[in-house]
Amino acid sequence: MLGAGYPASMVGVNGAAVSNLNPPTLAAVTFGITQAGLALLLRGALTRWMRRPVAWAAVATANMSAMTVFLWHQTALVAVSVAMLAAGRPPGLLTAPSSAGWIAQRLAWLPVFAAVLSLLWLAFHRLERARPPHARCQRVPGDTHVSPGTSGWSY
Repeated sequence: MLGAGYPASMVGVNGAAVSNLNPPTLAAVTFGITQAGLALLLRGALTRWMRRPVAWAAVATANMSAMTVFLWHQTALVAVSVAMLAAGRPPGLLTAPSSAGWIAQRLAWLPVFAAVLSLLWLAFHRLERARPPHARCQRVPGDTHVSPGTSGWSY
């Protein structure tokens, strides 16, 4: 995509003159279509893989945390960025990509982000999955209709 004038990064990067997401460019649309096409190509293999109980259990377990991770990953990014900005301008974190070494510097930050996100996950996953406590089980007064598969009891 570099030859077409689009940046290599699909998300905004410091120092880039153009962002592929604001407004969405043809590069971002092409990237999304490519991902969907790859998913369709791999559908059969992934379906066979998901028939294995261990693989299915791993994906199902990870899926129970998907919303928590989605909701808090930007908070982890901002928290690390603000903390490191207070200590200066750490290489690869808030600097523009200026060399091939920048990629290695950027990748070195992933364990830091993962650690902070893990702490946020520990703090909020249980709260986001909690159900409101029920005072007690009671029959709804005046409710004469009971839907199929229900007992008519309100919880």
